[in-house]
Amino acid sequence: MSCISFGFSLLLASILFYAPNASAQADQRPATHIDSMRAARKGPPVYVPATFTFRSGKQVRSYVEQYQRFYVDRIPCYESSPAQIPPPPLKAVSIDRLKSMSVEGHELETLYVKGKPLRVMTENMAAPGPLEIFGYAITKSNMPIPIPLPGAVLVIPTGTHDKDYWYVRQAGGELQEVPRSGKQFADFMSKAFAAQPALAARIRQRSEGAEFKDMPALVKEYNEHIAGE
Repeated sequence: MSCISFGFSLLLASILFYAPNASAQADQRPATHIDSMRAARKGPPVYVPATFTFRSGKQVRSYVEQYQRFYVDRIPCYESSPAQIPPPPLKAVSIDRLKSMSVEGHELETLYVKGKPLRVMTENMAAPGPLEIFGYAITKSNMPIPIPLPGAVLVIPTGTHDKDYWYVRQAGGELQEVPRSGKQFADFMSKAFAAQPALAARIRQRSEGAEFKDMPALVKEYNEHIAGE
């Protein structure tokens, strides 16, 4: 046998030995050279395993591209590991169908206020304690600036900003949205912090560091005081 024939035989044997089982791959498109090139260029996809609990109680294991503190409207996910080549199609599950999600040691839940779904899933940001806090942010455009020109008006966007939303829940109680305006915020949160008079007084006085934007720190302080009693 010539060297060329012998080498070809070894190559053929290697291909047959390492070839994937045809029945196991029947439902997958075979990887192409383009798939391999894309995978090499992008590197392995970022994903983490997650468990969805649907409102029916059914649990489904999936993969999300990465952990986030909150999700709005839908959660992009994979039904199987995206580490394979070619990767499975990226899908999305509506938050309205979900009760909760467990991912990387975090427990996120779908938010409801007075029985109305907010189409938001997030987690309690507070340490264990009597008061829970949930929040999310939506990116909004800043006010555009109109510049008059001869015969026209040029509108220049001034950028974007994140608008925060905070919700609190007493143990065993209902989720409530925290008002953002000064007086309404002071009235609402001073009542929520009534078990800690000094903290409630700071809220009523609208002291520095006791405003809407400080909500996570304020709830943390409240729970720590309660735990230390």
